[in-house]
Amino acid sequence: MKAQYEIEINATRQQVWDAFDNLDNLKRWQPTLQEYIHQSGERGHPGSVAELVYNEKGRVIRMTETVSERRKPDFLAGAYDNDWAKTIIVNHFEELDGGRTRWISYCNYRFKGFMRIMALFVAGSIKRRVNDDMNRFKLMVETDLASA
Repeated sequence: MKAQYEIEINATRQQVWDAFDNLDNLKRWQPTLQEYIHQSGERGHPGSVAELVYNEKGRVIRMTETVSERRKPDFLAGAYDNDWAKTIIVNHFEELDGGRTRWISYCNYRFKGFMRIMALFVAGSIKRRVNDDMNRFKLMVETDLASA
């Protein structure tokens, strides 16, 4: 399943990148994230590997993140692998007029096993979840700038 998500943020591309690249912010806009465990490589750079641990309504989900490409401040891509899917995510940050930024996230979900069938039924909830995360990120960035 392929999906594209997009949101405009009232902040410069550099401000958005800095917030996105800041590990301390992850739990602020991904509230089910419990742990980020760096395993190897330079964090956030190509070849780095980390384990992300989420608590989804009492169910623990572990995901391995492998960063594949990074071009500061406009591009970050990686693979996210867990028991039910491998997802390739490409985040692109586009500079707009007026000090605004468009964040576009391209996702390619490759479901495994039984989830190939279930994907038909959960596609809507996955899309809502990503949109909710992006909206939380936007709110975080814009609120932080307003209070600075």
